[in-house]
Amino acid sequence: MRTMKAARLYGPNDLRLMEVPVPDLGPHDVLCTVARCGVCGTDHAIFTGEFSFVREGRVKFPKTLGHEWAGTVAAVGSEVRQHTIGDRVVGDTSVACGQCVECLLGSVNRCRASRSVGTVSDFDGAYAECIVMPERHLYRLPDAVGFDAGAMVEPAATALYAVHKAQTALANGESALGRAVLVQGSGPIGIMAAKFAKLSGAANVVIAGRKAAKLRAALGFGADAAIDTTGESVRDGLRRILGRPVVDAVIEASGSTELLSGAASVLRPGGVIAAVAFYEKVPERFSVDELVFNDISLVGVAGSLMMYPAVLRLMAEGIFDPTPLITARYPFADVHRALADMSARNDSRIKLMLEM
Repeated sequence: MRTMKAARLYGPNDLRLMEVPVPDLGPHDVLCTVARCGVCGTDHAIFTGEFSFVREGRVKFPKTLGHEWAGTVAAVGSEVRQHTIGDRVVGDTSVACGQCVECLLGSVNRCRASRSVGTVSDFDGAYAECIVMPERHLYRLPDAVGFDAGAMVEPAATALYAVHKAQTALANGESALGRAVLVQGSGPIGIMAAKFAKLSGAANVVIAGRKAAKLRAALGFGADAAIDTTGESVRDGLRRILGRPVVDAVIEASGSTELLSGAASVLRPGGVIAAVAFYEKVPERFSVDELVFNDISLVGVAGSLMMYPAVLRLMAEGIFDPTPLITARYPFADVHRALADMSARNDSRIKLMLEM
């Protein structure tokens, strides 16, 4: 029996680096050796048990974490036709059933039987030497795109989906050209959303957050201006930067119920809020009336499943490179230290990367 190393989580704070069997392949499955795997805030919240889904018993243990990965095809099932051994690939963060109406229509992100890779369900992730994925959920990396960038396709695709949904929801289908966009949250998704908003034609992109080092990184990555919310309110910051306290769209990536509740107050009538974060609790002072009276749209952003091809094209053309956001690297054997540094280095870390 062939074995591989994997970091298996048996419960909160009980992560074991161990030898496990290499997964078997079904006829449509692909075995990939993992080259890189990003450490996500969701990974950390599941590891510590702070994630609400853990407290509610919706996370199944034991499990292998890791959903931001890139690697190489090592073996293929008997019916695989789209991938061959040696292909460099990245994978979706959910595995759809492939048989329901939504899947057959191409809306695999809406499959009600989908299984999350390395997070909530029992589909094992990429904190391991190998991962098995159905071929329909793999994408070939362009020649010009390295494994570092490949492992960041997933958060980038989530950020792009947030910008796409905000644009789609703008009143009367208005173009993003010339618009003002506020991004709340200076983590990887927030910083990348600011970049995509700029690439989409926004005239002014302002990012708000609490960590000075991350805000500086955002300014170097595509944001036009920043608001440090530890010393200035969002409204005051917008007035200082734009000369007015309102924008056309808010990408809410902070996970702060306070910032989510206040987003409508900085939107012009007909604006949109795209929420792309976990909040872990119900906002206490969210004014639905403010949304109604000002014709404001609130849209949720669930995952990234349909955005991978667009992100990969932008990477291949040299338009989008997320690798400057990698702030630390760890050999796989140091996975415990990487997870510990998610808290210890919170003021400055953006993306932590495991190197297999």
